[in-house]
Amino acid sequence: MTVVAKVYIVRHGETDANRQGIIQGQLDTVLNDAGINQARLTADALEDVPFGAAYSSDLQRAKKTAEIVLESHPNVQLETTEALRERYMGEWQGGSVARRTDPPPDLEPVIDFTTRSVGWWNSTVVRHAQRKAAELKKKRSSIAAAKAGSNGDAGKANGHTEALNGDAADEELLGLDFEPVHILAVSHGGLIGSLITNLIGSRKLQAAEGVAVGWCFNASISVIDIDETGKGVLVSYADTTHLDGDVLEHNADVRLN
Repeated sequence: MTVVAKVYIVRHGETDANRQGIIQGQLDTVLNDAGINQARLTADALEDVPFGAAYSSDLQRAKKTAEIVLESHPNVQLETTEALRERYMGEWQGGSVARRTDPPPDLEPVIDFTTRSVGWWNSTVVRHAQRKAAELKKKRSSIAAAKAGSNGDAGKANGHTEALNGDAADEELLGLDFEPVHILAVSHGGLIGSLITNLIGSRKLQAAEGVAVGWCFNASISVIDIDETGKGVLVSYADTTHLDGDVLEHNADVRLN
């Protein structure tokens, strides 16, 4: 099947609260110097990706990371949304993860957190993929009709279209002027892990061989390919090979999700 959408999910860069083991949740903390440098290294890694859409949590640490990544993509407009925020941690927010008590009553319920993230995926990413799938289908039909016409038999157009469907190696497909939509999404460790785990659990997504969902590091990049049927493949998860220097092994918010 042909890939119609590639999603690059980036976790925000480091904050002082990350470094200090503070539970942030939806506190609006900012990147520290290390976090800004991480965002710049992430921007370098993604510089050649032809982004067609970009989304970010509206919290400053994510928004700033996204803005730095998009500095080399001046024609791409960033859309911020509360849907990509970290889980609301209630009374835990601002406290040390080492000194946390029992879950507070105002902690965002897991079902609400899941519904929020998966809802964003369905309303945003899936729609992008559906539009590109429709574009691909139209291009295939045009090629099929042109070939049938050149052969003097327009009635064969449908047959040609069926022959092209779903075979990315077909020599006819290689002639298609088609590029998948490349989507940037910048969010938080807890949300990224929860979203991808739930997409895999619902079979909307499968992990490529050797790829496992684990710790989501600051400024890491996870890549998902979506084909024309709407199925996705997790190509990489929380990749940090583009980063240099110290990468935190433990983050309070990721640990609690």
